Amino acid sequence: MAAGSSTLSSSSLELTDLFSLAIPTNLAFAALFALLLLPIILFLYPASTWSRKCWVSFVKWKYPNCVVVEENNIRSILDQGRNHGIFTLLVQGRSIAEGTRSHLSHLTSSKRFLRSALTTRWGLYVWKDMEHFSVDNHLLSSPCSFRGRPITESNIQDYVSDITSKFLPSGRSPWQVHVINCFLRGEEYQICLVRVHHLLLRLEHLSLADFLPLKYSTENWACQESDSPFTNLYVEPSALPRLHQKLTENFSNYWNEFLCNNDPIERPEIMKKKIGVFQCAKIGVIVLVATSKEFTRQYRKSEGFGFFDVFAVLQKEANKRNFGVSIIFYAFLRTLNPIDMFYAILAWSWYVLIVLTLKTPILIIRELRALRSKQKHFYPDTLTSMIWCYLPLIMQATMEVFSITWIAIGAPKLILEELFLKHPQANRLQTISPCGRKVVAWSDEVSLDVLRKISSVTGATEAEILLTATVDSLKEYFRHSGVRTPDDVLTTAKFVSQRAIFLHNQETRGIVCLALPTRTPLFEDDLLEILQVIQKNVQEARAKQSAIYAITTAEAAHGLISSSLPSILLKLVLNQLSRRYSLSLTHVDGNLPVEGVEAAIYWRPPQGNCNMSITLHRYKNGVRLGVMGDALIGPQHSIITRTFPKSLQSLSTIVGVPRTPSRSPSPHSVSPTTSPGY
Repeated sequence: MAAGSSTLSSSSLELTDLFSLAIPTNLAFAALFALLLLPIILFLYPASTWSRKCWVSFVKWKYPNCVVVEENNIRSILDQGRNHGIFTLLVQGRSIAEGTRSHLSHLTSSKRFLRSALTTRWGLYVWKDMEHFSVDNHLLSSPCSFRGRPITESNIQDYVSDITSKFLPSGRSPWQVHVINCFLRGEEYQICLVRVHHLLLRLEHLSLADFLPLKYSTENWACQESDSPFTNLYVEPSALPRLHQKLTENFSNYWNEFLCNNDPIERPEIMKKKIGVFQCAKIGVIVLVATSKEFTRQYRKSEGFGFFDVFAVLQKEANKRNFGVSIIFYAFLRTLNPIDMFYAILAWSWYVLIVLTLKTPILIIRELRALRSKQKHFYPDTLTSMIWCYLPLIMQATMEVFSITWIAIGAPKLILEELFLKHPQANRLQTISPCGRKVVAWSDEVSLDVLRKISSVTGATEAEILLTATVDSLKEYFRHSGVRTPDDVLTTAKFVSQRAIFLHNQETRGIVCLALPTRTPLFEDDLLEILQVIQKNVQEARAKQSAIYAITTAEAAHGLISSSLPSILLKLVLNQLSRRYSLSLTHVDGNLPVEGVEAAIYWRPPQGNCNMSITLHRYKNGVRLGVMGDALIGPQHSIITRTFPKSLQSLSTIVGVPRTPSRSPSPHSVSPTTSPGY
């Protein structure tokens, strides 16, 4: 299923729903949510926001020399002990590490938190300035050998896994860059391993590649559409932002014109003459708007601006314009004066007469000309031009509001089904409590040509084919690890573009909940049947999880969930959900090569009770599978990466695709139950 083909259907109301029980059922759940949970959430939001601000203020007072992290997010809530979210990137090339030290020195000179230690005080993250900072404490070079042997393709994965299994040193800024010199297939290569805490990336607006002196031209980073099933689950509103922009621009123009004509600051002569109640009302509106702007500005700056200070600001803005109670009182008296009232009625009558006799015919002629003209924008001040501009936009915006409302109505029922009711069998990739240390592995590179040939035969997307090989690899992992093979492995999947890894652009994307079928209805190990079930599950997820995707996107962008609910409640819920969805899957796509980088693999860390993270990383003309798991899972985690290319080859053989040689020989040629270095 192509991503674009199901986007429209996943976000709009289908006609078939009108003749089914979907509408009454969704309305019932939405009403139940509104009656029971919505009041609780509306109470918890101000309560949790106020209590967190008070707690942050207390920690600031307690530790004045530290910078308290005021924002909260899901990853910070899930941080347990030393089980922090450390994002990891591995890149391989021949001379990519040249100038790394000078690059890091320049980077740390402009980023304060790269020179600060991250610790916790009273349950909050705080940054503490380090007395002695050195780049050499964070830039590490590999030794000549690992466990008595030179670092080659036979043990490079074990060496990298050994690095990632160590916690980042406490008392220092949470980032490291390892430069590994090794021989791969008889040639000298450099491998750079970047490990950075999620909070550091977010606060300093950095990408993992920013820690390396990589060279690339921004002209090559064009926006590319991906067929990943984990993105674009709904059509992004386009008419609503355009309508908002137009209304804002027009209102801004009218408001500026209103200020120029009625604000005593712009026109001091207004207060030098006697004003009536209507002019008095105009000045009062200007004073109220100026007061609200100043109040909002002071509140955002958190300068200790209280609610009662608004009256002081109101008095200040009124004094700027010499506007007081006496002016208002005399304006009312002047309005009630019969003589002034007579002159006002006479003036209004004269104005209406002029408009009806002179201005109205001219306006009608302009409207007729605009109506006959094909270029309506030539007559911007006409009603015809306004209707021509706004009516289609309002209709499109109405349809978008209707679509968003339908998603919101169905959200409570669908979220309850997807997260708690579907697939009741629990599946855990690890039967004992995790230790928090992480080990990694990655597969050989699989050519994109093979994926495209399989896709042309089966009609499946490249992502669905990769998921099929991943499922087969997980089944092999279950066979050798002694864990009972479940019917489905529940996973939370996310799309990450290549651009977000190498060139930070503040992109935010949501999460999709997906069931990976390790057991199929008809045959035990038939890859084609697994592919068909995955296609069905992907279509169902894309059709029903627009609300989940939208909510998680809003959380990633604005902290919607973490700012609305108490952290303790969220931690309990997230720990339970991560126990159920015990696999985290990341799809990295985008043909965006970087100069000098021949291979790359990215790991998004599992947190909470999620014990394993899998990455399907496309780079240039190949795809690799990367695994990051708890150290207690190793060394069996490498079974997944060794089986992945074989599974894809088996699928290509089944569908009749000619076999192609592997792009890089496997570093592990031993039995899948063993791994060098363990």
